[in-house]
Amino acid sequence: MADIWKPEVTANGTILGSNATLAKRQLNSILTQKPDRTLYWINITIGTPGQPQALQLDTGSRSLWVPAKGSAICSSTQVPCSILGAFDSAQSSTFVDTDQSTTVGFADGGSVTGDWFYDTVHISGEAVTSQLTVLGTSGSGLDEGILGVGFPASYPTLNHNLAAQGVIASNSYSIWLDELSAAGGTILFGGLNLARFVAPLLKMPVVGGTTMADGTISFNQPTVKLSRVATLQGSQRTVQTAADYSEPAVLDTGTSLTVLQKPLADTIISAMGASYYPSTAPSGNTIIPCSAATSSQSLNFHFSDPALGPTINVPISELVLQALGSANGVEMCQFGIYSAAPADNLPTIMGDTFLRSAYVVYDLDTNHIGMAQTVFNPGPADIVEIPASGIPVGVAG
Repeated sequence: MADIWKPEVTANGTILGSNATLAKRQLNSILTQKPDRTLYWINITIGTPGQPQALQLDTGSRSLWVPAKGSAICSSTQVPCSILGAFDSAQSSTFVDTDQSTTVGFADGGSVTGDWFYDTVHISGEAVTSQLTVLGTSGSGLDEGILGVGFPASYPTLNHNLAAQGVIASNSYSIWLDELSAAGGTILFGGLNLARFVAPLLKMPVVGGTTMADGTISFNQPTVKLSRVATLQGSQRTVQTAADYSEPAVLDTGTSLTVLQKPLADTIISAMGASYYPSTAPSGNTIIPCSAATSSQSLNFHFSDPALGPTINVPISELVLQALGSANGVEMCQFGIYSAAPADNLPTIMGDTFLRSAYVVYDLDTNHIGMAQTVFNPGPADIVEIPASGIPVGVAG
């Protein structure tokens, strides 16, 4: 666990990240994959002097919360505050209490309760002042603090403030998680890296917004249209969805698995040689022989227009996760697809088992998503700024 802390922290709490070689208005931050290959940490400091925190990066939510030092959420075995960090408000000269409590809920059922406060956040050598944050004191279903970088609600997110305070040119970022066996990836605020995807990067609108009284559209999550899913075995390609298939899908780094609705999940699970665990379960978690990781199977996910929109190929090696033990003499591993039954009330979620194979640009100013096949072993960085007008022409098809 000691390798969580990638950057060097200066005396005033500034994290020295890998931003020195970038143009002025992009900000690169390292993501560290958790040892169990679920989810990703991002490092910040909060307060003056800065107190280090390792937080889960979550594109599917928009709240920043940190555990309070000495609180119930730290004293239990729930959140390992001694390893990931906890915040002591009494030690920060820039701490401003709002005297307002809140409970923040997340899509997986987890929640945290605490008080809103303002303080300075340092990320990769840049300071964001007066960042609204929740100081968590109790909660359930959570393993660490969270940095939500989704759409702003009635309060600004960290990425929104990076743009508002002129650190980056737009409220946008690109995610590169690298392959399953890698130590981690990066989030590039305000830019995209041409070296890390196979061109063209195709752009599509965010869907599922709510029309407000003033005619504007408000979005809650980065949701796009999943339009086709196919399985590949060598040169044989089989479309597993109907011709009129269309399903809203959330692009969420805060979900470790890819969540498909049960009818489609059943088809994919069978086609890939996976099964439910336990075997009597009608939905939920799935397993697969660990040896499948070396096969030529893969999944194709099509978005927006099934012929003209982005297509991402996910090799089965990226879907065969940690070993679970032997069943009838066969070593079994967790499979990266979760089957959602109607009673689960879960949306289709393109989680980390999908996102490692995709280079995704989240443009929250113009409400568009850019997507292309990722490059796992890229060459030198080739950074392009994302202006307020949106993903630049020339990298989008």
